[in-house]
Amino acid sequence: MTIPHRELPLPHIRTTGGRPTSGPPAPGPPLSGTPIPHPSLSDTPIPRSSLSGTPAPRPSLSDTPALAATPDARPAWPTEEAPPARVDWRDKFALATDLALIGVAVTALSLPLVTAPAALAAGSAAVRGRYHDGRLPGWHPLLHQYRRGILPGLPVLLAIVVLLIDLAAVRGGRVPGGPVLLAVTLVAVLGLAGVAALTLVAVGRDPELPWRAAARWSWEHPACVLALALTSVVAFVLTLAVPITLPLMIGFHLFALHMISDRLAP
Repeated sequence: MTIPHRELPLPHIRTTGGRPTSGPPAPGPPLSGTPIPHPSLSDTPIPRSSLSGTPAPRPSLSDTPALAATPDARPAWPTEEAPPARVDWRDKFALATDLALIGVAVTALSLPLVTAPAALAAGSAAVRGRYHDGRLPGWHPLLHQYRRGILPGLPVLLAIVVLLIDLAAVRGGRVPGGPVLLAVTLVAVLGLAGVAALTLVAVGRDPELPWRAAARWSWEHPACVLALALTSVVAFVLTLAVPITLPLMIGFHLFALHMISDRLAP
């Protein structure tokens, strides 16, 4: 036997003065139907000036400093300079290899002895191209400069031979003057070596420059001549210590001459 029953609605409980009471729910806004109006900026009364009675302008977003979208509003963060590019060890090794190759080529071309000044001039041009352009120049212009420098180099070679004979005679005591004349001769040889080194640099910079004009230009830079003369003395001493390094020393010595002259006689 089933007893029928029905569900009774729960009484609505509301509070009055902080105490719960039961009864019908209090009237409230409808859940559906007409939407509840919200106040807008157009319904807000516009403030008017007390003097002129004209409406005061409404504030906008652009008038607010914190909300103004301007390019200058970005924070000025400190910037760091990019670090200088470091030369890779492979580039240094390639440069050393090229300088050694130039030294070996100059040594081979100087074997007839009378062609030594021309070979040094061509080697100077090759080092200049490698040092300034980052690559070795072609063989055709170097061979052309080598052939052009054979005749102008003969007087230079003759002057070197005369100085060496004079130095040997003074040192051996066959010429009167003793240590004083020997010191003067050594200073003269040192100065002429510096002039010859700077002349090689000038010919390497401009292969079409005559040797006589390059020598006159070298005399106008005494500080550079002295620096190159001292550098040549160091290279000469190192070569005497290890003579087998002569082919390698030639290329590296020409490279040092160009680097020093670029700073003292640009």
